[in-house]
Amino acid sequence: MKFLTSFLFVATSVHAAVLPGFRIDPIADVPGLATSIAIDSKGTIYATNTSGFLYRVDGGQSTPIASLPTHDGGNGGLLGMSLVDDSTAAVHYTIWSDERVLDDVISTVDLTTGAETVLHDFVCDIQVRERGASSEHHGGNPTVGPDGSIFVGIGEYNDYYLAQKPDWNGGKVFRIDPDGRVTQFARGFRNPFDLAWDPELQRIVITDNGPSAGDELHILREGDNAGWPETVGRQPQASDTIAPDYVFPVTVAPTGLLRLANNANAQLKHGYLLGTFVARGLYYFPDLSVKPVPDPVPILEGLDEFVMDAAQAPNGDIYIIAGRFPPASRVYRLVVPVLGDCDGDGVADFRDVSALTHELADGDPQPTVAAQNGAYRGSWGCDANADSRIDSTDLSVLMRKITSRRRSVR
Repeated sequence: MKFLTSFLFVATSVHAAVLPGFRIDPIADVPGLATSIAIDSKGTIYATNTSGFLYRVDGGQSTPIASLPTHDGGNGGLLGMSLVDDSTAAVHYTIWSDERVLDDVISTVDLTTGAETVLHDFVCDIQVRERGASSEHHGGNPTVGPDGSIFVGIGEYNDYYLAQKPDWNGGKVFRIDPDGRVTQFARGFRNPFDLAWDPELQRIVITDNGPSAGDELHILREGDNAGWPETVGRQPQASDTIAPDYVFPVTVAPTGLLRLANNANAQLKHGYLLGTFVARGLYYFPDLSVKPVPDPVPILEGLDEFVMDAAQAPNGDIYIIAGRFPPASRVYRLVVPVLGDCDGDGVADFRDVSALTHELADGDPQPTVAAQNGAYRGSWGCDANADSRIDSTDLSVLMRKITSRRRSVR
């Protein structure tokens, strides 16, 4: 098993484009095609797959702790989860009748007993429930707001015009309050896989999968109309629709969206990480308050697996869950560059002095996230003092670090 794990990790690394100093280390396998990953306040990792199972990941093992009444197929099954607290998960899954989907269900699951409490059934066909809907485009992960409200995006079942019909559930974002009240928060979506509450912007951040080169990111106010199918991507807006805050220039197929805890991670201090299905990568948006939103930085791209979701542990570590066909998934830890490691070899030593000198020739100062650009492709570890920029001060800090280490060895 150790040999197999090492082999797959090397294969992934060889085929992928990875920023200098970053890497992914395998943690545990998860059966089936994973849809989400979440981490509680104690660092316990949980994961879901399309077949309906919720797993606890511990010591390199994945143990099933709950099974929801669904199965995989199309874009259906257990579509994702978010933790309400350390003992409860909110989940989103589909109810089936043969090959048709009848409902999108939002439930809570007790992480100790596996017991389920249904919060709301979103009926696909509000006129004749038994007709159901296509298994395509049912959205994905829910997220939990600061007051305990659960937000979830539901796709339009591959039936374009449902997204603009106020009475229908397809193509909408909903909020379920702690008292059980359900309200339509926004409409006009094709297939939103994940969303997150941003406490600084006081908004919901959501991505939507476009039909072709029209993948979007929106920063939503309640009542917003994201436009599908009347408009998509950079097309002119129609009637009351709002323009996306960012449009990907090529199809990436957005999956899991993670809002980073402020300053918890040495390199990924704030902003958002986004997984992708088609591009098989992990993208970093440093700051969504900047307008227009700059292009994200591809930290990983072209992996052998689909990056389905990302989560952050209390100590700031980042984990991703990735899958492939035939259905199999794996949890990885994202290793970030060491402070002072400018050449990206995993350690800060005398060789980084030369690397940092080359990096400074590309710009002094320059943003840390631009280290891989320019004539020298440096690591973000060139920012030795972790102030989010690379300048001559970092060279002094690096020299002191190396000198101090040599003295301690002697």
